[in-house]
Order: sequence, then structure tokens, then C-alpha cells
Amino acid sequence: MFRVMDRSDRWIKEKAAASLDSAQVETALCRLSETWPLTAPPIVDLIEQFSLGEAALLHLLALSSICATRLMRQPEILIWLGQPEVCLAARGYAQMAGDLRTLAGDSIASENFRALRLWKSREMVRIALRELANVAPLEETTGELSQIAEICIRRVFEHCNAEFRQRHGSPNTEFTILALGKLGGAELNHSSDVDLIFLYGEEGQLSPRFSYHEFFNRLAEKFLEAFSTPDPQGSLFRVDVRLRPEGSAGPLARSLESMEHYYGGFGETWERLALIKARGVGGSRELAYEFLRQHQPFIYPKNPTPDLLEEIANIKRRIERDVVGQENLGRDVKLGRGGIREIEFVVQTLQFIHGARHTFLQEPSTLKALRGLAQLELIPPNEIVGLDRAYRFLRRTEHRLQIEAEQQTHTIPATPEHLRRLALSLGFGSREEFTSKGRAARTFLPGPGRLSASCGLSCSLNSQRRPTRTRPSINLLDSSKLTDCAVCFSNYW
Repeated sequence: MFRVMDRSDRWIKEKAAASLDSAQVETALCRLSETWPLTAPPIVDLIEQFSLGEAALLHLLALSSICATRLMRQPEILIWLGQPEVCLAARGYAQMAGDLRTLAGDSIASENFRALRLWKSREMVRIALRELANVAPLEETTGELSQIAEICIRRVFEHCNAEFRQRHGSPNTEFTILALGKLGGAELNHSSDVDLIFLYGEEGQLSPRFSYHEFFNRLAEKFLEAFSTPDPQGSLFRVDVRLRPEGSAGPLARSLESMEHYYGGFGETWERLALIKARGVGGSRELAYEFLRQHQPFIYPKNPTPDLLEEIANIKRRIERDVVGQENLGRDVKLGRGGIREIEFVVQTLQFIHGARHTFLQEPSTLKALRGLAQLELIPPNEIVGLDRAYRFLRRTEHRLQIEAEQQTHTIPATPEHLRRLALSLGFGSREEFTSKGRAARTFLPGPGRLSASCGLSCSLNSQRRPTRTRPSINLLDSSKLTDCAVCFSNYW
């Protein structure tokens, strides 16, 4: 059934020796050669004739232990990747969903969603491969990772929803799943949590003893159970529902009226910012649209007050102090100074301030919102370019850190050898060159008063006229007062 590699071990050793992790590459190639299907093309031929190039595949084996493990366990994934149409172009939602239907058929939930997990595994390998081969722009990578999450959410929901309605009956109202954070912006990384909120349309009763509220909360519990159940094939996604109204103390699902009551009477500033990223990813699109329409004045106030802006500034510093810690501020590409979150913070704050008057700023994607801010000249052209480049560099670095094992890490290694390996994986000639590039990117937002993107703040408080290039009286990067909600909000980013 299987055959050993038809070339000498010297071929493996030569390929491994030229990689960034010779031991890992040699182990992967030896294991693949031992378990390679007899009916498949020779593995040496497949690798040497690989459509993205032999170097791209060996680079993947060297940098990603989790992808190497997946290929060793399932050589069929490598055979699939060897098809030029699989690797040479981006894949849209319909193509991904169609492949899943072919794999799973009508048995999506059998064996703990085994087919869905296998499908996700091979797509994650493909996306990592294209990114490491430098053929996929950032938007493609984050968009496709988000598509995987959306397909998983929808297929699990469809199964749980059909099962519950068959068992308990069908409520006469709609249900939707809203994504926040990175999934809301279609900006997932290789190890993102997915932040979700569950919402149903109206209260009602299925029977005298079984309300709509109980039905939809139990449905949400069943949905979450599918994602949290361990499996040898790997997890689907980590789901975080703590950003819902009242956090962990509140019900999993609420009616539209209950949502309106909560946000209208008790909603906090960090929840306004979080909802900028909200979009429907499962269930009723119409209900998701109605929720966002109904809460538009809460998310984008027409006249944000100085207190709101000061609180936004306070949240940022609280995250730096209590979540990141002083020792990691310079090495954390996500939450540290000048990091990914800081760029997103600038963009979302300006969306919050100006979104009510300029509806095209009501955009969950950071890069698209940044282009919208450029149209209004809220950020000078040179700073738009600088923010865009810094964001892309930091996200690429974040992805390299996570591709290794799909762990939720954002910290640049401190040891010289690990730093060198990271630098070479990103195409830099040395760790010094990488460090210099990183310092330039991160010092684009070094502290109070240095980013004229903040220019719109004081003008927004004083009038509704178009912002000028004056310095603000309240700087969103100057944060001396801290709020307790920041620690929770850091999970959203």
C-alpha cells in the first residue's frame, strides 16, 4: 500500500540542510516518504515540480511544525496541494464551501464534525503556504482565514439549528450570529479567537414552559459545545462570547429589544468601539442588518463628548499597563507601543468621531477604513502610507510568529537565534535588518503628540466643520487616566 522514497536519503539530507530548520524538514520528509501512497506520483517529483516552487514547500516544513505534522498525518493534503489550481490563486467563499460539501456530503456533524475539521486543516496549510511563498497579499490571507471561520460557524449553526427545531419546534422569529473583532473586520490571523454575539428577533413561547429565550440560549450553548469539544483532528476555532452585553454574567442570547435596552441604558465606551467591527456571519442577514441600523446612533454618536474621548484614551494605556506589561511593550507586535492595536485604535477612534457624518467610514475593515479617512484628509497622505506600511509589516510579523504552531503569540523572540530565524523567514538578510525595519514601523506611533491623525479630535468637539491641521487639545495617545474595562476590551483586539 505504501512505498519508500525511490531516491536515496541523501536527497532528503540535502534539502533539509538548506532549510531554516534542518531537523524538522528531515523528519517531515522521512515520514512522508515512509507513508506515501503507492497510487500517488513519486513524492520527489511532486516536490521538485511543485507549482509554487520547491523552496516554498520546504520553507513551510521548516517554519510550521503544525503544518508539517498535518502533512505527515495526511499525505493526501500534499497531493491536493500539488494541483496547480489549488495553490496558484486565491480561493473565494463559494469555492471553499463547495470543496467542503464535496468532502462532507450530508454528514457534516458525524464523528464530531470530522470532515469539517479535516477541511479546515488542509485550508490552513494552503493559506500558510501561499503566505510563506509571498504570493498572497495581506488582504487575501486575512480574508481567507475569515472565510474558513465563517464557513465553520455557518455549517455548525445550520446543523444545531435544524436539530433543535426538529426536537423542540420552530420559534416564529429570526436568529443571527454577529462577529466582532478580527472576524468582524474579515481580518483573522492564524490563531485568532472569534468574538461572537447571539441575537434573536422577538420574545415568545414555543409552549407554556418553553420560551424563545430558553430555546435560543440552549441553541447557543449547543453551538459553543461543538467548537469547544477537543478532537484529535484539531480544534475548529476558539470562540469568545465575553463581549456580549453584561459579559460572562449575561445570557448568551438576547432579543433585539433587550439589546436595545442594554446598549441604550448601560452600554459603555469600549462597547461602542467594539461594535464598529460588528457584522453578521451566520443566521438571518436581515436581523443582523436591523441590529446594526438600530444601534448606529450608539456606535457613531453625532456629537462625541470630551468625556468619551478621554475614556477612549484611558482604555489604551490600561491595556499597556495591565495586559501587556512594561517588559513586553517593545516586543509585542499586537498590544505594545506602535503595534497593530495602536494603529487600529487610531483608525477606530476617528471612525467613532466622524462616522455619523460620513457613513462610508462605517467600515469594519481597518485598511478600508484607513482609505476612507484618507479621502476626508483626516490623516495626511504621508501618514496614510506610513500607517499602511507599518500595519502590513506588523501583521506579517504576527503571522510568522503564529504559523509555527498556530498559537496565540504576538511577542518577538528575545534570543538572537530565534530572532535571526524570524528575520530570515520574512526575507531579511539578518536580524539587525529586521530589527531596524521593525523599529521604523513601530516608532511611527511612538507616543503622545506625534501622529497628526489625531488632528480631528479637537475640531470634532468644537464644531462640525471639516478638520484642520491643528494639534488636538485631547490626544488619543495621551492616556494618564485608566478604566477597568480595558482588560476586557483587549480581548476584542
